[in-house]
Amino acid sequence: MDERWYQRRSVLGGTAFAAAGITAGVAAETLLSPGPSPAEAEQKGPWTYVPPNGSIQKAIEDGATAILLGNGDYRITEPVVPVRGCTIRGAGQRTRLRATRSMDAMIAIGEGRSVDGVSVSDLVLDCAGQAGIGIDLDITGTGRFYKGEPDAVCRIDNLAVYTPELDGIAYRGSDTQACVTSRVRVRQAGRYGFRVEAPDSWWIACEATTRRQTGASAGFYVGPAIAGSDGIGGANNFFQACKAWYCRDYGWHVKGTRNKFVGCEAQDTRSHGWFIEYDQNVFTGCVADTASSRDLGANANEADGFFVGQGDQTSLVGCQSFDRRPGGRGPQQRFGFNVPATMADQGRLVGQTGWDNATGLVNRR
Repeated sequence: MDERWYQRRSVLGGTAFAAAGITAGVAAETLLSPGPSPAEAEQKGPWTYVPPNGSIQKAIEDGATAILLGNGDYRITEPVVPVRGCTIRGAGQRTRLRATRSMDAMIAIGEGRSVDGVSVSDLVLDCAGQAGIGIDLDITGTGRFYKGEPDAVCRIDNLAVYTPELDGIAYRGSDTQACVTSRVRVRQAGRYGFRVEAPDSWWIACEATTRRQTGASAGFYVGPAIAGSDGIGGANNFFQACKAWYCRDYGWHVKGTRNKFVGCEAQDTRSHGWFIEYDQNVFTGCVADTASSRDLGANANEADGFFVGQGDQTSLVGCQSFDRRPGGRGPQQRFGFNVPATMADQGRLVGQTGWDNATGLVNRR
């Protein structure tokens, strides 16, 4: 079902993902021009400028580690594979990488090997239903990491990822750690917007929607490696001001431990807004807005705002769950908080609020 934009009340303004200004001493007209024809890379101080229709991968193979992209489209026929310390920077929405044939990922960082210090920012990745994953961080091995660092320390910022066949961004491998992902918008993922199978990283102001009902898809998946992957588990991560909305199954599927969620939200989901399957996580000021959404094909009373499978060592503090009943229709979600009785008895459900729930705010199982 198409998204009903007039019903969505987003906390993110229309300019939240505006392109960041590009410095580094390169003239603006150089970055925003369509580039020379035929497309050839040009050296601009420490940067290598690859014009539209130029080959980003060829520039990397020729030794470029600081790559600027311009105003226009880049046809991606095979994954872009950055080397250690590589920076790829565009001009915001004006820089569009488009998958033009089937591939595992549009940008493959690590490919199961040792790579660190990679930065990708300020561009659009259009997977076009061709690429399985927008960006795949799969880093294993710490050999030759900068100054002997134990972690990959990658940076992903100010991106829009459209229609990946599977996942918007995947984090796996044994050393994809100390990475920061910020201001990334994943739209209409086939499976997960953000697939987090690695520990010790940060997500700030990110959002995701999904387009496919599988029974297990989610805007954010945080947990053990899925079948065939080499992740070591999504644990001890930090999520701040992130949002899953218009998700055809779960908004958030939390299947890892020791994760922290601050000011995050699930809005308009077919199944649970928050499916918290594993224990030992912390949720502060998080929101579930309208689970079991009819707009996404659910029947009333099928899902909860927060469903907590294990809760003896999980805390929900100052969280809110409500059923917005768009269009004046009747109740949709089942419970605001569906939690084990022991969780409430131990005082781990603190200051929760909500309204318009069909059969009560809190259900103690």
